[in-house]
Amino acid sequence: MRLSRGTTRHLICLTSLLAFASTPLLAQQGIDLLDPEQVLRAGEQSRTDGVNVRAMLDEAPIGVPQATHERETIRYDDGEFENFEENSALSPNDVAGAVGSTVEWAQRFVVKADGTVVSARVCFLRPDGDLARSLDFDLRFYEDDTVDKVDYPGRRSGLRYAVESDIRRAGTHSCVLLRGQLVGKPLGKGAHWVGIEWNPATTKRLAGDHYTADDEADTDRLGEAVHETEIRRRVLPVPDEAPIDGWENGRASGPRTTASGLKAIGVSLVLETTHAAEPDPTPDPTPDPEPDPEPDPEPEDDARPGPLTAPPTGPGYSNCIPTVSRLVFDGDYRVSLCYETADGTKGEARAGIYKSTQSGLLWFFDSNNAEVLIKVLDGCSANGHRWAFMAAATDVAFNLYVTDGRNQTWSYHNKQGQKAVTQTDNMALRCSR
Repeated sequence: MRLSRGTTRHLICLTSLLAFASTPLLAQQGIDLLDPEQVLRAGEQSRTDGVNVRAMLDEAPIGVPQATHERETIRYDDGEFENFEENSALSPNDVAGAVGSTVEWAQRFVVKADGTVVSARVCFLRPDGDLARSLDFDLRFYEDDTVDKVDYPGRRSGLRYAVESDIRRAGTHSCVLLRGQLVGKPLGKGAHWVGIEWNPATTKRLAGDHYTADDEADTDRLGEAVHETEIRRRVLPVPDEAPIDGWENGRASGPRTTASGLKAIGVSLVLETTHAAEPDPTPDPTPDPEPDPEPDPEPEDDARPGPLTAPPTGPGYSNCIPTVSRLVFDGDYRVSLCYETADGTKGEARAGIYKSTQSGLLWFFDSNNAEVLIKVLDGCSANGHRWAFMAAATDVAFNLYVTDGRNQTWSYHNKQGQKAVTQTDNMALRCSR
C-alpha cells in the first residue's frame, strides 16, 4: 500500500514527537520546574518551636505586574561573596569543633518607616567537595538592645522560622527567597536584627561580603573602619554565665573569629511601607549662623588647678600650662587641660557635653566634638589611692592635669601628631583625706 505524501509527512512528525518524548528528563538542560528535586524543598507545617517557611528559587518572575505600594529593599552586601577566597570565619570551623553546637550570625537592619515583610533573602555557599546539597537553617527577628552604648540583638520576636532548602551545585552560592508565613510580619520604624542559625558541621557557609582592594572600607579620623551595619555572632547553646546572651562582635579577630574584613552577611529584606517615612525638612536657604558656644564661666579661686608640674620640653610637646579647672570631681579633684595645634594656636579645653561627679568629657574646637574622656574614681578603700583613667581621640599636642587642688598632681602629655594613648593608673593620687 502506497501512502500519500501528506500521510507520510504526518507519520514523520509523529515519529519525531515520540522520539523526543522518550528522551530521559535528566538529559534536558536547565531546571525542570516540575521536578520536585529541582525546586527548593519546603513546607508550611506547624511546629512546636517554630514555623516552616516556603523557600523559592531566587529568580524574579517575568511579566508579573509589580505592586503599587511602596517597597523598600534593605541590603548591605554588594552581591559578591568572597568567603571562598578570604578564609572567612563564616566557615565549617566556626564553632571550633564544639560537638552539638550551632552558630548564629545576626545583622542589624535600620527600617526607615513602619512596614511589613514581603520577603527575605538568605544566601549560603556550598564548598567544592561537599556532597550534601541539603541546607537547613533557622531565621529569627530580634529587637535592638543597647548595652554600654553598643547595639546587640535583644528580645526575640517569639517566632522562629525553620527553613529547609537545597544548594544544587557545589562550589557556588545559592540565595533562598523566603515567603510563606514570613509575609506580613510587621517591622516598626527603627533598628531590628535578623539572625541566621545553622550547623557549620554541614560545611555550609553563610555568604559573607568582604572588603577587598577594589572595595575598601571608609575610615574615620583614627583609621578605624566605618560600617553601614553592625554584625554579631554567638555559639549555641549559650552558657548561663555568658554576658549579653553570648553575643560577640562578629568583626573582631579572636580564637574563633577571623572576620575583621567582613562588610556584611548575605541577608536582605524587602518591606512594604505601611507608614510613609517622614520627609526631610526643606533646608532654610539662608540659615542663621550657628551661635558661638557659651564660654565657661571664669572659675572661682577654689576651682583653679592648683600647683602644676612643668610639661616635658622635648620635640612635639607643648609648653602650655592650663589655668582653669573645667571639671571638679568628688573629693575636690580638679581636671585641667591646655592644647596647642600644629600652627601654634594654643587654647584650653572646655567641658559641658557631659560631666558627673566622677567623669566628664572635654572638647577643644567644637562643643559637638568631644576630644578627651577623663574619670577619677575613689579607690581609697581598695589600695589607698584615687584611680585615674583617660582616653583621647586626637593627635593634637596637649597637657592634661589632675590635682587635689593643693599638692598632688597626676598628668599626661601628648606630642603633636601622636595618637593619644589610653591611660589606666590605679595609683594616680594618694588618698590624703
